[in-house]
Amino acid sequence: MSSEVQRVLGPEGTAQARKEAQRAQCASCTGEITDRANVVVTGADGMRVQIWFAHPACMPSAVTELRETSRDPGEAMRMTSLPPLPGGHGRAVLVAELETPQFFADTPQTELTDVLAPYLARHGFEPVSAMATGPPLLERWLAVLTKVAGIEPGGSLLTIVDDQAQVFFTGPVFTPARSRRTALESGECTLYYGQTGLDPTSRDFPTQNRLLEAAARNGHLLGARVPCTDRATLRDAAATP
Repeated sequence: MSSEVQRVLGPEGTAQARKEAQRAQCASCTGEITDRANVVVTGADGMRVQIWFAHPACMPSAVTELRETSRDPGEAMRMTSLPPLPGGHGRAVLVAELETPQFFADTPQTELTDVLAPYLARHGFEPVSAMATGPPLLERWLAVLTKVAGIEPGGSLLTIVDDQAQVFFTGPVFTPARSRRTALESGECTLYYGQTGLDPTSRDFPTQNRLLEAAARNGHLLGARVPCTDRATLRDAAATP
């Protein structure tokens, strides 16, 4: 971190930025950062600053002008689908994570906050500390799984809309058979958001589960239950008088 970045973040923000950088992706090339990371601060002249991480060869550590984040968070988000967790609440699991971690502080010198966390908290998501307890149900959200030609075997097109009918995520996901069946039979899935380090393509579910549980223990996870269906069911419901 440059001295200017450390001055803007203050001691607490500097310490937290060093910790968060260890599992970040580069804001420039989007590759995983496995060694040193440069910290970039944007918007330091206003009441809201954002924190970015980059490989040293990609971007210098500096305080720069505020850059706009995408209005569609799904454009910069990856989604992992998991079967029900052993010893968990019994529902299929979806885990959303920003490709490149982004943080803000309402004022400099304060604790850094994940850029999407306040939005989700306002919409009913709650902090998760243990996987055995089901988070609250958000009846007006909806997750739709659709089988689409051209998506890899075992994959589905997933679209999640929030209670304002805004698209939270849309894109292909690998959906284990047990996960898809459980979600559609129960009509619900559990959606988590946070920095987990999950690999959306991995079939190593024990490792994925351990990463998710660690994120919950470390206070990095928000969660909610959302209704889940498929396109055929929606079409049949619309055709019913």
